Amino acid sequence: MKDKKSTSQENIEKKLRKGKKLTAQERRQLERMRRAKKNENDPLAAFDTDPTFDYSDSFGFGGVPYGEDTAKDPAGTQEEKKNKNKAKKPQYSFDDMDYELPETRVSELTPKQRKIRRYLGYGAVFVMITGITLILSLTVLFKTTEIRVETENLPYSNEEIILTSGLSYKDNIFLAKRKAAEKKLLETYPYVEEADVTFKIPGTQIIRITAAIPSYQVQFSGGFAVLSGNGRILEVNPGQKAEVPLLKGFKLYQTQPGEYITFENTTTKAVLDEVVLNINENEMPAIYGIDISNTANIELNYDNRITIILGLPEDVGYKLRTAKAIITQELAPTDKGTLDVSLANSDRHSSYFTPIYSDTVSSPKREEPADNSSAADPQDEVREEDIIEDDVSAVESKGETEYLEDIID
Repeated sequence: MKDKKSTSQENIEKKLRKGKKLTAQERRQLERMRRAKKNENDPLAAFDTDPTFDYSDSFGFGGVPYGEDTAKDPAGTQEEKKNKNKAKKPQYSFDDMDYELPETRVSELTPKQRKIRRYLGYGAVFVMITGITLILSLTVLFKTTEIRVETENLPYSNEEIILTSGLSYKDNIFLAKRKAAEKKLLETYPYVEEADVTFKIPGTQIIRITAAIPSYQVQFSGGFAVLSGNGRILEVNPGQKAEVPLLKGFKLYQTQPGEYITFENTTTKAVLDEVVLNINENEMPAIYGIDISNTANIELNYDNRITIILGLPEDVGYKLRTAKAIITQELAPTDKGTLDVSLANSDRHSSYFTPIYSDTVSSPKREEPADNSSAADPQDEVREEDIIEDDVSAVESKGETEYLEDIID
């Protein structure tokens, strides 16, 4: 049976070869073995460093106090030596080992920990590179080299737009105050409906502006205020602007350019928006007036010679298409009167035109009966006040409804 010394030594050697951790007791034991091997030929070093050194085997002291005679009781001396040997801690030597003991590692990283440490290193490098790139981009690169204005029908010059926006050629395109520039343009210029400031790498800033379209004008004590479709006052003129319809039946409370008008009734604004939208979509620039005094009976002034009665704000688009087809294809350029399309819709084509004759235009003559003695039929009389059907009703009487649909659609 192997003694305790050799067994402990073998266990330590096996663990060291396999790279396993040693317990605290084994590490202390290994340290003692190293010390013993190092100091095996140096008794003084062993005396100074090893607390388990056997004083009875060195320097001739014999394990007894100085001055006593060790020959008096040789048996007792031998007995005490045996007891001391039993009480001593076991000593180990590496006489049979001819290699250097490897250094032990107190702790080792697991594969998962090494993987985490590697990823942390990659992350630190990435953050550092990103920071350097960002600093260069904001300080050295992407300086503004061009400021471009993109718009149509705007009564302001590009130089005015750029100066008002506050954008500068010294700005970095990423740090430019684009939102502030948009707000400044909207507040300064009434004709700016929308403003959008963007950039294009490497150094171009773009100002895109949607110009407001004059939709109607309102008369007040100080002149005429031109308004956009969203109710913003675009300009104020002492006289009427010919190309913008005059709005009647509406009271104006705001008169400064850039302000938005206030509608007492939200229904009025919805009706007005619907009418103006369909006038623009059907391309009827000759509409000179819009009367919304009665929203249940809306009237339009066409070329200052024809009054178009829309009636209720229903099927406004169809009614305007019908009126445009009748005026351009059935009536003469000099005809004046009232065109009633209030009953026109996709199911019923009922429209009427009432002419107004001037002094230079002869009125229709009354037909005389062939026999003067015979009384004239009241139904055969043609009077100036008669309501003459427009092309819609006339075509219907002939049974040619498809022709009218082709014109309107």
